[in-house]
Amino acid sequence: MRVLVADTLPQQNLQRLNQVVQDIQYYPDLTAESLSEHVSGVNILVVRGTKVSRQAIEKADSLELIVRSGAGTENIDLQASSARGIFVTNCPDKNSAAVAELTMGLLLAVDRRIPNQDQALKAGRWGKQEFSIANGLKGRIFGIIGVGSIGREVVKRAKAFDMQVVAWSRSLTDEMARDLGISRASNVDELLSKCDIISLHIQYTPETKHILSAERISRLKPGTIILNTSRGALIDSKALAQALAKGSIRAGLDVYENEPTGGKGEFTNIFAGVPNWIGTHHIGASTTQAQKATADEAIRIIEHYIKTGHVEHCVNFAKATPAVCELMVRHYDRIGVLTRMLTDLREAKINVHGVHNIIFEGATAAMAWIELDTYPPQEVLDKISSRKEEIIQIRVVPRDATN
Repeated sequence: MRVLVADTLPQQNLQRLNQVVQDIQYYPDLTAESLSEHVSGVNILVVRGTKVSRQAIEKADSLELIVRSGAGTENIDLQASSARGIFVTNCPDKNSAAVAELTMGLLLAVDRRIPNQDQALKAGRWGKQEFSIANGLKGRIFGIIGVGSIGREVVKRAKAFDMQVVAWSRSLTDEMARDLGISRASNVDELLSKCDIISLHIQYTPETKHILSAERISRLKPGTIILNTSRGALIDSKALAQALAKGSIRAGLDVYENEPTGGKGEFTNIFAGVPNWIGTHHIGASTTQAQKATADEAIRIIEHYIKTGHVEHCVNFAKATPAVCELMVRHYDRIGVLTRMLTDLREAKINVHGVHNIIFEGATAAMAWIELDTYPPQEVLDKISSRKEEIIQIRVVPRDATN
C-alpha cells in the first residue's frame, strides 16, 4: 500500500502512519498542477488545502482513497472521484473549537476596532477619543446560520458574552434549540431581520452559494456585523464590498471567494481598499490543537481502512440510486448461488445497483437483497426460483417501499 501525503502533516503522525504502511511519499509543497506528477501508483492520498483536480484523479491509476485532513472537501473533484470509484473522506468536528474561537476573535476585533487601534499606535498616533466608541456585545442579538459542530461551539461562546442567540439550520428543531438555550428562526430571512450580528457556519453547496445575496445584504439592519469563517462563496462578495464601502455594515472575514489554494501567493481581493472590515487568511482551523486532532483522525481513518477495508465519514456514497426495486432472495448458503442469480440478471440486461447478503445463525441459510434498475420479468424469477436446491423463496419489493 502506497500513501502520498501532499500537505504538511506533523512528524509524530507520519511516524504513526509509518507503523501501518511502509511506503509513504511526503511532498507537503505540492500544488494542484504538480500533484498530477506524483499520483501514479498511489493507493491513498492525504491532502489539506491542496486541490485534487480531475486531471490528477485521471492520472492516479491505483488510487483507492482520498483523505481530506479537515472538514470540507471543496478542494477535491468529487464527481471525478466517484466516477472512478475512489472513496473520499474527511475529518469532521475536529477543528470546531478553533473555528469558533476565531469567530469570536473577529467579532471583538470588529466591534472594538482592534486592528485599527494597533495600526495607529504603531504609527505613533494616540486616538483614545476616536476609538472609545464601540457598541459592545452584551445583550446584542447574535444570529447563527448553520448549527453543526462549529455552530454549536459558537453558540456556547456567544452565550458566554451574554448575547441572545437566534439560529437557523435545516436540521434545527424547536426541541434542539431549547436544549441549546437559543431561539430558532423559521428561515434565513427571519433571522436576518432580528439580528445585530450574523455568523455563517453552514456547509457550502450549490444551493447555499450566496445565501447572503445582494438582496438580503441590502435588507440588513444598519450596523450589522457579518462574520464568515466558513466558505467565501456563501456571500455575494461584490454586494458585501459595496455595503461595507457605504458604511452601513461591518464584517470580519476569514474566507473569500476565489482565494488562493496554496499557503502563499498573490491575492486579488475585492475588499482591498474597502473600509469597515477586518480579515484573516483562512486560518480558522489552523491552531496546533486543531491540526493535531485533524491529523490524528486522518491517520485513524487510514489505519481503519487498511485493516478492515471500510471507510469512515465517506462523503461520496450515493444518497440514492436509479434502482426501482429490490429482489429479496432467501437461499441456502452454498457456493455459486449469488453468482448464478447475478448471471441470470445480466443475461436479462438488468443492472444491479447494490447487493447485501446476510447469513442466518448456523450458516445454513442466507438472505440477499439485490437492488435492480428494472423489474425482472416473470421468466427470470421463475428461472431463479426453479433451483430448489439453492433457492428457498424470492419476491420483488418496490424501491419506495424499502426506504
